[in-house]
Amino acid sequence: MKTLVILTVLFTVAAWAGNAVSVDPSPPSEDNAHWRLIPGAGVGCVRDDLYIYSTNDAASMIYAGQTINLAGYDGVSISILYSLETADEGDYAEFYLKDGPDYFPLCRLEGNTDGVTGYTTTLDDYYGCSNLGMRIDWTSNQIGTASGIRIYMIRIECVNWGEGEYHNIFTWDATGMVTGHQSLDLWMSPGYFHCLAFEYGTEEEAQGWWVIDSVDLTADGESILPRQGGGFGVEDFDSGGWYQDRHGLPGGWETDTDHAMGDISGANWQCDSAANPGSLYEAETLSPWIQFSHLGTEVGLEFNTWWNPVGADEYASFGYYTAYGVTLFDEAFGDLRDWQIEDYGEDVTETSWGEVKAGF
Repeated sequence: MKTLVILTVLFTVAAWAGNAVSVDPSPPSEDNAHWRLIPGAGVGCVRDDLYIYSTNDAASMIYAGQTINLAGYDGVSISILYSLETADEGDYAEFYLKDGPDYFPLCRLEGNTDGVTGYTTTLDDYYGCSNLGMRIDWTSNQIGTASGIRIYMIRIECVNWGEGEYHNIFTWDATGMVTGHQSLDLWMSPGYFHCLAFEYGTEEEAQGWWVIDSVDLTADGESILPRQGGGFGVEDFDSGGWYQDRHGLPGGWETDTDHAMGDISGANWQCDSAANPGSLYEAETLSPWIQFSHLGTEVGLEFNTWWNPVGADEYASFGYYTAYGVTLFDEAFGDLRDWQIEDYGEDVTETSWGEVKAGF
């Protein structure tokens, strides 16, 4: 149902964009751009009399509605549906978030999208935030005008570990050792939450181990795996390990520097049954939740490993979970009652183009 709703919004917006009336830019005046509703096209930062922006615009739209509480969720994502047409490199929209008094940049939207597109990312830096702040800035600091930014939807979704459907990719048994670099193609659908799952299991008396390191997940050549140390990219576990579920049994995954072999060096993420000999093991470790907006669904997984089984009943299993998120915030801009509009422009000045704002 959620996919159908999103597609309906996309088709509706695409139809509006295809039938838009072209407006010839006119010299800017003191009526520079402000955030306001665009009939059939969400919200934009435009002049009061035209659906285009101006020169030396600097306007903000600050969320002032009901509290956005992210506490209690293991994964959080934000999706922005928008289109953009700019005249110069100095014209752009920028999103900011805050968990406290100060705003921090989330993303900058610039250039030309050639229609409606989407931006999706996880908000690992804001897990546990009980009052998420949001601000959207529009800036134009060059001569020239265009349609500018249109924002059709902002959605925040949340999920917890243990939710979703599991997809097994491989299970290595105790018949042989596996070492070195591994490369796999996964089929993940954009718009859903996903998390990687590595599980090691053994019967009593077995004392083998499974080590993983340098894990990366890419879509269209761009890394989409949140790192423990912040940002996205190759997880080397130097900043700690992932969440794990021991299924009520002793032992588990831990960061260590031993069991380094082949491509593995330094700190790695390992499950070593020799640490608790004589105990039944079944420990699953889960990556941070992942969500992406790339059109392709083929995702590449790379990691280094050392699988060293000793007992006959040992196994190493890899797969991933796919889950729907709980929609926590959904803004389709039917009105601007939940938004505070601010204009940072200064007094106008006379130029060869007419009166424009002097600066911001």
